[in-house]
Amino acid sequence: MYKRLATDLVKIFNDNAYLSIVLDNAITELKLSFNDKKVYTKVLYGVVENKMMIDYNLSPLIKGKRVKPFIKNILRIGVYVIDYLNMKDHFIVNELVKIVKKDDYKSAMFVNGVLRNYQRNEKPKIDHLSEVEKLSLELSLPIELTSLLYKQYKSDIIKFFESKTVYNTYRINTLKTKVKHVLEVLDKLGVTYNINNVTLSTKESLIDSDLFKEGYIIAQDASSIRVAEVVNPSPGSSVLDACSAPGGKSLHMASIMENKGSITSCDVYEHKLNKINDNAKKLGVSIINTLLADATSFDYKQKFDYCLVDVPCSGLGVINHKPDLKYHISIKDIEEINNLQKKIIRHVKDYVKDGCILVYSTCTINKFENEWLIKDFLNEFKEFKKLEEEIILPNELQDGFYICKMRKEKIHE
Repeated sequence: MYKRLATDLVKIFNDNAYLSIVLDNAITELKLSFNDKKVYTKVLYGVVENKMMIDYNLSPLIKGKRVKPFIKNILRIGVYVIDYLNMKDHFIVNELVKIVKKDDYKSAMFVNGVLRNYQRNEKPKIDHLSEVEKLSLELSLPIELTSLLYKQYKSDIIKFFESKTVYNTYRINTLKTKVKHVLEVLDKLGVTYNINNVTLSTKESLIDSDLFKEGYIIAQDASSIRVAEVVNPSPGSSVLDACSAPGGKSLHMASIMENKGSITSCDVYEHKLNKINDNAKKLGVSIINTLLADATSFDYKQKFDYCLVDVPCSGLGVINHKPDLKYHISIKDIEEINNLQKKIIRHVKDYVKDGCILVYSTCTINKFENEWLIKDFLNEFKEFKKLEEEIILPNELQDGFYICKMRKEKIHE
């Protein structure tokens, strides 16, 4: 298992693989026992979440040495287990040395020496570092991203990234069932849960339950659920979801509309549209029409009662359950994404009927992508008036999100 862990960490850190996909593949292929699955998941997430602090603590022991990616991740696993898990140190060191020794005796001795010294030596100090540098290490957030968010939120960013109780969140699909029925089923199963309207949160996974398989519930974060509630499209209306994949918000809007009217759900990838169609069928949704379309330039050939632009973003609001994102995004990437966001909203605005609704949303907490972008947009396009703005900061029950609802007023010439 630990050899696979090191290999999978190489994929995440060196090959830009997504942690969630790596984890799913490992669980499927290794056929792990329940306990081994918990350990594998804990260590994989733990190393990714704490990589920068782990590397900082390791640095005096490997300074100036060229360490192969596989060996580097063996060492990271060792340090994580020693520092963060209630496991006997000598067991993990012996286990990791044994794994490496099978293929590379010299590297095994190196791993043994580094980890034994790590157990004996004091960790390097951080007192001499600036506050931003300390936060960067403590949060394992790259320094340029830490600096960006520190300027906006100061030390409050600690609260956004600290480890929290993990909740699984689902939306109850009222097209196929009633909230009361779902709660009765959960009560019979002895599942502890929190409920807020159609948002269901529980520490237990319900993916293998009949409720999930039959389309009575769908996995969706509470903040994502909130977006469709803010849009709140009327039954019988026309809706454009310009950047819809993976489709959760379109499916929710269909439920709010009682499956009456039309939703045009767009994306630039056909396989993502196929996934939306599959989920629509599972959830009993018949008013979604998927369309392969680039939201920066596509001619939709009609205007809509409601337009939702849930734009691509830096994802800095979802790092609590997608910790690998912070190593895959740079300031340059964010600047490019920000330009894309501006292009999308400026294009889609032309397809909102007079007197009707435009909603902008992201899953980031970066103000350049959120309230500051909308402020500039409203200053430039006076026909749009802000009706509602929600800034959701990451917390125990939901991701960080930004939602702004605007109405297009008719301009009299």
